[in-house]
Amino acid sequence: MSARSSGVHSETDDRQNPRKFAQLSLQPASMSQPFLNRVGTILFRVRSIAPVAVLFVVLRYIWKGHDVQAPGDQVLNWVGLGLAMLGALVRFVTIGLIPRGTSLQSRKLQASQLNTSGPYTVCRHPLYLGNYFITFGLLAIVHEPWAWLFGSLYVVVSQTLIARAEDALLAEKFGAQFEAWKNEVPAFLPRVWKLGEVRGAFAWKRALQREVNPFVAWGSGVTLLLLWEEFTQGRLSAEEGRAFLAVQAALLVLLIANKVWKKVSPA
Repeated sequence: MSARSSGVHSETDDRQNPRKFAQLSLQPASMSQPFLNRVGTILFRVRSIAPVAVLFVVLRYIWKGHDVQAPGDQVLNWVGLGLAMLGALVRFVTIGLIPRGTSLQSRKLQASQLNTSGPYTVCRHPLYLGNYFITFGLLAIVHEPWAWLFGSLYVVVSQTLIARAEDALLAEKFGAQFEAWKNEVPAFLPRVWKLGEVRGAFAWKRALQREVNPFVAWGSGVTLLLLWEEFTQGRLSAEEGRAFLAVQAALLVLLIANKVWKKVSPA
């Protein structure tokens, strides 16, 4: 689950200096920060690897699978797929509309400007809102209450604490400007009536290059969960197995092609 947010990004100069960037990334959070903000900062730094540990715990509850299909399983599958696609769309639109140079992948919370236009008029953390939709979508396909509980608890706590740490940084740096924006725009609950105001030049290349990896990640998750469900319930035919493998292979090819594209022609 990769996470980036409103106006928080890495400075270009730091990214061009690997040694300096690594030193900044590994600096401990200031002890003057409130405890929860320090926890949020740590979660931000490990946000790319922390979900792996959560995945192992969730797999503990889905390993045995379902011997019998419950009446609502297919409905949950479609709901989960829809939520994941909605989350991917939210992230894609946000990345395409934000100003160039902001919300870059980094292990350090930084901010050089405050984004308050475009998707940030709907909620303050639209990328994290997208993460919520994707995670809850995947959990819906799991069909295991304990996995729902643990996965939901993790994503709610982690995303909330990361957003809290980012808000503290923005409040310190932008003061009254941030407070005015915070008082008007909610953190996660979208102001859907503001969607009509979300417009601007769309950076297709940047959005595609940035969001292919998350798409491949959750797409692979959906594919493997559905494959496991079919297998444990004894419904997996040879044709279905080949179809699942073909989808997974296509996702892998897409991932590799995107990495080559970013290296040859970065956005």
